Amino acid sequence: MKLLSYTLPDFELLTPDGSAGRFLFWAPSETCVVVGNGSDAEKEVNAEAIDAEGVPVYKRNTGGCAVVLTPEMWCLSCALYGRKQIQSRDYFVLFNKAVCEAFSRAGMVGLRHRGISDIALGEKKIAGTALYRNRELVFYHAVINIAGDVEVIERYLNTPPREPDYRKGRSHREFVTSLHEAGFDPSRDTFEVEFKKEFERIVELLTTVHC
Repeated sequence: MKLLSYTLPDFELLTPDGSAGRFLFWAPSETCVVVGNGSDAEKEVNAEAIDAEGVPVYKRNTGGCAVVLTPEMWCLSCALYGRKQIQSRDYFVLFNKAVCEAFSRAGMVGLRHRGISDIALGEKKIAGTALYRNRELVFYHAVINIAGDVEVIERYLNTPPREPDYRKGRSHREFVTSLHEAGFDPSRDTFEVEFKKEFERIVELLTTVHC
């Protein structure tokens, strides 16, 4: 199994552009696996299945465990530049709540922040998030399962070495769901419009706090 350099669409957000921040809302063009900066790929992914099916595997700068991306998932990437910073756990709460609020205004209610960095519907995970930061950048991204087949996640990923308390030892198949499976079909355009409002609010809030 070969680890590829991270070249997915949100890579460009890692370079400050003179703005206070920017975000990118995108969907993967193909199925792939992305391992975290501190991931042990040999333990976290099923290399045999990945190699047999020719699935590309990328290594990202952000932390967290390995994830599967498919075209049926939405990816949300946010970058904040050149500001004093708050605690990492506070960024997870701030951004995850913004995602939940945007979905709520788009007609998808019931999502909430769970564990350290998940977004869940009830007791099941809908989105995983990760964070990367240095002195000039805070980079957050979320992988939101809109209609992705959980069996694909089960096939390519092993049981993670770390898990939130609410997972309670469940397999990927038992723990992860999709909005489609839960009976929802959110509008991508509406969600993007509503999240843009939330992102602008976050930038204004952090600018006001640290000015």
